[in-house]
Amino acid sequence: MTTVVLGFDPGGEKQFGWCVASGAADGKLVLRSNGTASHAAGAVEMALGEAQKCGVIAAAAIDSPLFWNLSGDRRADMTVRAAMRRIGAVNLGGTVQHVNSLRGACLAQGMMAAHILRDKMPSLRLTESHPKALLWLLEVATPQHPVREIRIDHLDKFIQCDSSELCEHERDAAIGAFAAWAMLNQRSGWRNLYTDEDEVFAPISPIEYWMPIGRA
Repeated sequence: MTTVVLGFDPGGEKQFGWCVASGAADGKLVLRSNGTASHAAGAVEMALGEAQKCGVIAAAAIDSPLFWNLSGDRRADMTVRAAMRRIGAVNLGGTVQHVNSLRGACLAQGMMAAHILRDKMPSLRLTESHPKALLWLLEVATPQHPVREIRIDHLDKFIQCDSSELCEHERDAAIGAFAAWAMLNQRSGWRNLYTDEDEVFAPISPIEYWMPIGRA
């Protein structure tokens, strides 16, 4: 049976991106279905409906903070920002924001999507994702090739997609699905940054936070 992963990019009206993907023999992720919704419930419903046609859902990634550090900024976020800084990324705070600065759609809708998924599939593995940070850490984005110019076909080393016409939210959902795939396969160079945290408050447990950052 085919293993399926989901990706979600929370946003506002008609801007909540979702995708369904599965792995290929060459290690790439194959995008099977994608779209946008106006809220978490709609995005999850559409993704689950399409996923059931493709195989068994094993994991999902959501571009939203799924846990908090009771004493301030999260160590995982500081690690990601530092790694991005070393490779010349810009707008670090805007890409991986402090939880207190996040917009409502990302913060609340992402957590609601996680709650719906976990309610329907209690054993589903969930990872937080930061697609725009991943574009830098996967060395797709560069100072000469900024995030806003990157299309899904620029990710053909990692994701197989028949169309280059995905909107930004669908692209980011697909990148999130790749993070879920990396989590399932413990992809080389990736690790779970959640384990670095102390004093964590995680409403939807267990949660993971996989990023392509080797051991410190």
